[in-house]
Amino acid sequence: MIIEARDDVVMLEGALTRNLWLTIQAAANLLLRNHVQGIIIDGSALTCCSAEGAKTFRDAMNYIERYHARIVVSGLSDEIIQTIKAIPGVRSRLPIAANLAEARISLSLTAPGKIPGAAHQAANILLPLLGTAPPEAMLPLPCRLAKAEGPKAHVHLLYILEVPRALPLNAPLPEEEAIAARVVGEAEAIVRRAGLTPVTHVTRARDIGEEIILQAERLGASILILSYAPSAQYDGQTMERITRNVLDRAPCEVILNKLAPAEV
Repeated sequence: MIIEARDDVVMLEGALTRNLWLTIQAAANLLLRNHVQGIIIDGSALTCCSAEGAKTFRDAMNYIERYHARIVVSGLSDEIIQTIKAIPGVRSRLPIAANLAEARISLSLTAPGKIPGAAHQAANILLPLLGTAPPEAMLPLPCRLAKAEGPKAHVHLLYILEVPRALPLNAPLPEEEAIAARVVGEAEAIVRRAGLTPVTHVTRARDIGEEIILQAERLGASILILSYAPSAQYDGQTMERITRNVLDRAPCEVILNKLAPAEV
């Protein structure tokens, strides 16, 4: 069994016949110091995996959940995945990507957002990018408010990937992540064209409302704008639940901006 650490990847090669997590953990911890966006454990060169060897991934999953480590496993064969899922307590909780490229996209998209140095002294307008409304429909209001606050204002663009409870929170979601990258990119370009400073954040959560509140607190938001139009993704009841939660608990001023049907 060969374990090689290179760049942002711990590569496993050969037959995994015993639990090697402690050895892999040492290599993973070393890489995480230099790759804060996350690392990958690549099992594409594994020839086989016994039930005892599969406990390596059980312990990896426990480590990821305990320390919120940004680690994704990639390249496992269907046979090895089934062996891993047969281990009690694992099931579908291990974050697995099909390949290295998919894993890197997932990790880079949800890397921790950078907060400008004077963010908590400047005006911070927070806009969660909810539903299917296009960015050009949601952004006029936050851009106007940011301009009124002066040149130090920041427009924070928050896209939340809602992860089903049946999946681990770090599980790659290729289709949803592609949409997130497109929407965030479009929104960022609109804010820059308005002469303002955009700060983008893509996060993962089980509950949209809770995540909005958490990010408003973390970013020191002065104004939070909920722009909303009915969509298949967020029906009326879902949006009402999100809105009530945010209005009750947000640490800042909240503006509800219901978009006209012509805008979406």
